[in-house]
Amino acid sequence: MSDPAPTSRPNLALPTLGGKQLWADRRWQEGWRIQQNVLTGHHRLLDSRDRRQAWGSLAECEAAMVKLAPPPPDSFSMAEAKAPHLVILLHGMGRSRAAFSKMQQTLQEDGFYVASISYPSTRRSIEEHAAQLAELLEHIHGYGEVSFVSHSLGGIVLRCLFAHHQTWRKNLPPRRIVMLGPPNQGSSFAAHLESFAPFRWLFGQTGTSLTPEALCHLPAPDVPFLVIAGSRGTAKGWNPWLEGDDDFVVRVEETHLDGEAGHLCVHSLHTFLMNQDDVITAVEKFL
Repeated sequence: MSDPAPTSRPNLALPTLGGKQLWADRRWQEGWRIQQNVLTGHHRLLDSRDRRQAWGSLAECEAAMVKLAPPPPDSFSMAEAKAPHLVILLHGMGRSRAAFSKMQQTLQEDGFYVASISYPSTRRSIEEHAAQLAELLEHIHGYGEVSFVSHSLGGIVLRCLFAHHQTWRKNLPPRRIVMLGPPNQGSSFAAHLESFAPFRWLFGQTGTSLTPEALCHLPAPDVPFLVIAGSRGTAKGWNPWLEGDDDFVVRVEETHLDGEAGHLCVHSLHTFLMNQDDVITAVEKFL
């Protein structure tokens, strides 16, 4: 007989900041999440209000999640009008899942199930971010299909996920992707800053992996995807260092990717793309 599942360590249900750059979501269930600290390696279980409900090893937190977290929705059955559709929101470099708060609320009001995921965007490589997301998807149950909305670096993580990590698709078929401000052709702005020591210190290996040379061999996803780019709407964009129109971080030209189902430009800076009403409307319609 195997040993019984370990119980959680003594815990006070204290509020946290929900995980910014030092925490990676490894499990998600109806707004609850198990996160791992990238420095110490220990885990914690947060409820939907970002209060710590357990901590310790992954196994300890999984045992607590089974007892405490709400169950997933029922799996698709012939009696249902359609399978439960989960939408994964994936933030950009140096951001947190809080950046998607407005869009998440709107999508939930539309009837979508939504999971906004945290990952340590400046502390691991793009491949490691994709592997983390793949592991999380493999442990999600109760949904018939999944779509993704990404911002900036999140779109590159998705491309790596679809290129190199496939096992999760057996139980959770992907439907659609929306990429907001993705540096699909690489970021010439990142190339400008690559030799700048503070940039390398702040954004680590991920920041230096966004150059055109680094991304040219990464394939496009094999599901329908929409690209939405921020722009100034003029021949010269917001950033004087960049040629052509841009959102201050990514040139409009750099967001294109072969196979895109559509490409939309909106008047916006890179940072605020996911909060624009016309962007949210376009995401709703495409999903």
